[in-house]
Amino acid sequence: MDPFALSDHARPCPGQCIMDIGTGVGIIPLLLCHKTPNLTITAVEIQEDLALTARENVRINHREKEIVVHHADIAEMLTPEYLASQDMVITNPPYQKQNHGRLNPHPQKAMARHEITLTLETLVKSASKFLKPNGIFHTIYPVGRLPELMNVLPGKGLTPDTLKFIHPRKTQKAKLFIMTARKCPHCDFSILPPLYLHTADSCCSKSDLPQFMFNA
Repeated sequence: MDPFALSDHARPCPGQCIMDIGTGVGIIPLLLCHKTPNLTITAVEIQEDLALTARENVRINHREKEIVVHHADIAEMLTPEYLASQDMVITNPPYQKQNHGRLNPHPQKAMARHEITLTLETLVKSASKFLKPNGIFHTIYPVGRLPELMNVLPGKGLTPDTLKFIHPRKTQKAKLFIMTARKCPHCDFSILPPLYLHTADSCCSKSDLPQFMFNA
């Protein structure tokens, strides 16, 4: 549900340039293109097999003109071509803090879930460099990492804009949050109504969703 909740939260305008950091199999770019026309999306994925699957997902959904998938470390994208070029940066990042928790024995899953190649601080620093002035940054994390993110954002030139908590049910504590920040010196920060996953409607009907291939 995480990439679906995050992409549904983002509200790009037609014609905008967007970067998805850690795109995985390309779910978020495809969902964004599905609801908003004429986007230009740069999808970055460090794991080669996931990047290949993302490219295939783009192909079978006929989105080659809108989405380009790069098999690259995000540090490789910090070039003049991409610096200060994006209206929006969006990411569903690894949740587990570096050197915390039990590492998954499956290398692909370990890299996707743990900060092996991309820490929270590096992610925020990179996003800020990619964004145009007043550009928007969207991310999702477990609630335990909220203080860390709130502390890191201002030092990288990003100001918290909105916060949405995600609960499994109305009777249960929030497990995740979606943070939106802007590349600007000041925002009127607000907390949005929460999202309850067991009552959440999909951003589009199942028959109307893009087609996805997933790695085993």
